[in-house]
Amino acid sequence: MPGKLCGRAGSPGVMPLHVQPMLATLAHMPADQGRYGFEFKWDGERVLAFWDGRQLRLESRNLADVTGQYPELAVMGSALGKASAVLDGEIVALDALSRPSFHLLQRRMHLTQADDVRRVMADVPICYMVFDMVYHDGRDLMPLSYVQRRELLEGLRLAGETWRTPPYHPGQGTQLLQAARENNIEGAMAKELDSPYIPALRTGLWLKIKIVNRQEFVIGGWVPMQGSQPPTIGALLLGYYDRGQLRYAGSVGTGFDAADREKLRGLMNGHAQEQSPFTGPPPRKDACYIRPALVAEIEFREWTEDGSLRHPSYKGLRPDKSPSQVVRETPHIDADSDVNTKAT
Repeated sequence: MPGKLCGRAGSPGVMPLHVQPMLATLAHMPADQGRYGFEFKWDGERVLAFWDGRQLRLESRNLADVTGQYPELAVMGSALGKASAVLDGEIVALDALSRPSFHLLQRRMHLTQADDVRRVMADVPICYMVFDMVYHDGRDLMPLSYVQRRELLEGLRLAGETWRTPPYHPGQGTQLLQAARENNIEGAMAKELDSPYIPALRTGLWLKIKIVNRQEFVIGGWVPMQGSQPPTIGALLLGYYDRGQLRYAGSVGTGFDAADREKLRGLMNGHAQEQSPFTGPPPRKDACYIRPALVAEIEFREWTEDGSLRHPSYKGLRPDKSPSQVVRETPHIDADSDVNTKAT
């Protein structure tokens, strides 16, 4: 449940123990760009940072404690000083060209042992991109507008070796999306300038505009690679929830490397079941089925007319996403949408 904060904007409040982050709706570029502040859509893990004046705690979107996975962020507390704060942002892994890489982040997201984390830290540097603040120094900031929250956040001047506050750009959506294309970034975020922070909900006040189609899917089974002994992963069977039922969305057989296949094979064993979890007839006779407990991020060209993915590619697992919340994403279009500038 979202952390509760009492009172009007700027009034005293108790620092929340947990906050489920505000969510964005998939959309095309809005026509009235002047109503929005635009940011890059970072290809990483959504994380809220809780600083009580003494210790920093990091929490994922599904309220899991991930502090130990990113120890290089512990010193960020010194930059916040004695004032308590709750920050919202995204942890990204940076490649050799300092571009976000979700595939690279996979090497950090799944580590739980301190020795393993320390061993990989040097090879996979991360950065916490802070883009919002919902609580500061006893004040509930959620009712404030996006512009007001950003002003307070930028006043903290958070800029360190492993954390920063990227700027936002009022009214400049087309330019930002073009910059995202040129820098191989996933897309853009459009946030209404006067929008409050509403935890856990997709209100339409925040929009995500993707350059390529990409979303999470539930893994419901797998197909062995032909001729492999012992059997290894040839393809994953994917689905999404629709009115409580897991609907089949096709299979993905590309985007894996040898390490991915070995890791996934072990996970499949732990969730194996005989019956298909998908609604309707079993989609594949040669499939091995699992409990729908794992979520994968998939990039794809488009949806086919029969509701399957065209040219899907596996990008990695999403332990920070709950399977029950995975639905088919379709772009939100309202009266002000500009279909000529849609992200494709």
